Amino acid sequence: MSIQRTTPLILIVDDEDMVRNILDKMLQSLGYAVIQARNSTAAQGMIRQHTPDLILLDMIMPGVDSLEVLKSIRADESLQHIAVILISGMADLDMVTTFIHAGVNDFLPKPFNKALLTLKIKTCLKQAGEHNTAHHAQQELDDFCRQLSHDLNNALTGIMMTAELLLMSASSERDKNHLADIIESTEEVTRIIHNRRQTLADD
Repeated sequence: MSIQRTTPLILIVDDEDMVRNILDKMLQSLGYAVIQARNSTAAQGMIRQHTPDLILLDMIMPGVDSLEVLKSIRADESLQHIAVILISGMADLDMVTTFIHAGVNDFLPKPFNKALLTLKIKTCLKQAGEHNTAHHAQQELDDFCRQLSHDLNNALTGIMMTAELLLMSASSERDKNHLADIIESTEEVTRIIHNRRQTLADD
């Protein structure tokens, strides 16, 4: 789940101190909050502890593979919203393509151009924000539908029980038929709700 912040938090993941410090100064001058990790292992802990809004992830680092870090983020529902920009001094298009397929949002080459860095970060944060807004709206709609189906099911159960009690004491065939129709219709609506809830659960 994304954390609502006044200032976006960006995590820099790079094994070179100089690179991290340069990016740190650039990002702070742009008004962002910044945290750093010198390797992928440390980054994984910081990602779960701080849930940054965006990660600048170096493509080649010692220790845990950067690609595995990206895959773990995209596989975790609570972290999927995080935007990830791949940074590298290598022009290995095959490797970059692999990261794109794994879910990286953008690519930033070294050495860094501040104007390009600014544009890519703003674009990724905007896209992530739009996605989170849509995802939150969908969650609210799903919650509303679940609660509505629950309330409808309870109301239909009450109607059915009342109709069955009335049917037991009904004297005319006309009343019995009407009550039987009510029970049958109520059962049908209940089945529709149950089937729909089951379909949503399976999805």
